[in-house]
Order: sequence, then C-alpha cells, then structure tokens
Amino acid sequence: MRLNEALRALAAEDAAIGAAPRVEERLRREVGAIANRRRVPKGLVDALVVAAALMVAIAGAVRLRRAPQQPSPPAVAAEVATAFMPLPYSTVPVSNGVVVRLELPRAALTSFGLAPQDTLYPPGASITADVIVGDDGLARAVRFVRPARKETQ
Repeated sequence: MRLNEALRALAAEDAAIGAAPRVEERLRREVGAIANRRRVPKGLVDALVVAAALMVAIAGAVRLRRAPQQPSPPAVAAEVATAFMPLPYSTVPVSNGVVVRLELPRAALTSFGLAPQDTLYPPGASITADVIVGDDGLARAVRFVRPARKETQ
C-alpha cells in the first residue's frame, strides 16, 4: 500500500507543476501547425472525385471503341521443369529463400529416383537444377530443368 500512496503523491505533485508557459505555447503552436498541414481543402477532395469519375468514363469509352484484337498465339515454354522435390532440411523454416540455378552431373537425377533419358541427357552431360536455399544457407528443395523440345511439323 505504501508504494501506491507514494505513486499517487508523485502524480499529484507532477500535475501541479505543469509545463513552463512558453514551452506550453510552443507545443500548442507545433501541434496546430501539424493539424493544419494534414487538412485537405474540401474543394480539392471534390475535384479529385470528379477527376476520378471522368477517368473511369473515358477508360470505358476507349475500351468500347477499341477494335477487337486477334487472339495471340499460345505461349511456347522455353524450358520444362519437374516439381520441386524436398531435401533433408525442407522442414526447417525459411524466411528469405532464394532460387539458385546450378549445373549438376547427370547422376544427380538417379539420386532422386529419376531415370535420365539418353536422348535428353547423354552420358557425361550436365543437367540444370533450381535449388531453393534459405537465408541460413541450407538447401530446402530442388527441381530439374531442361530446354523444351521443338516439335517438328
């Protein structure tokens, strides 16, 4: 109980002291200046609303007048990739991971249970892999990437 009484007495003493008149006046001016800077004139808000409505109307009119475009040809993939496969430390949380592209020996495919095709990856060839590496340097997942085959017609 003594602590509560002492704290109450200290608070009452502080309230009685207050700030010096010139300090209080300066604080009031600064707060007033901040409030004035934050106020937006009503006319400006109305003008912005009208401008936004005009922009929406013009965009709609332009869209209606635009000639129909020919459909674009379907995008052709430049490369084909497997899904990311988890590595032993994949359960460790990562906050800032990056994807690193590496060249690995062909044997890396077999270590993941994938059978390398000799037409895609001849013996002795290297393969491309994307590895997710955490900010701690631990690799979390890997996927294998190869260029897309060009179809002959």
